[in-house]
Amino acid sequence: MPWNLQIKPNKEDKRQINGIKYSDLSWAEQPHTINEIGSTFTIQGSDLNYAGVEIGPSVKYRDGKIIFDPSASSNKNAIQNRTMHDNSKKSFGEQLLRNELNVLLTVGIHGLYLHAVDPQLQAALKEAIRRI
Repeated sequence: MPWNLQIKPNKEDKRQINGIKYSDLSWAEQPHTINEIGSTFTIQGSDLNYAGVEIGPSVKYRDGKIIFDPSASSNKNAIQNRTMHDNSKKSFGEQLLRNELNVLLTVGIHGLYLHAVDPQLQAALKEAIRRI
């Protein structure tokens, strides 16, 4: 499926919703994005009726714990180090990944569909749902 702003709105489409042009609406409110996959950035601040979240390879399940692995992320902000005031290098990748996952997991008001790339995380999620 198209991902994150790949589908462009029809420039000729002058329709409006409640007096607001489609182009002025957030990504999630634009009608043409119904068949597009969003990202943390396109849905942040939105409440969706339902959300589907693909938990990528940077989130793993090992020894009974969820592990965040910035080196497995495609997000350049998660893998780069920051230079601090004292010129030391520090990574905030793990915290960034935690925050992004939190955003994604909290946007669905009525439901959330999950798929994890990591087989161990898949198994843990299936076991967790069996316990409910």
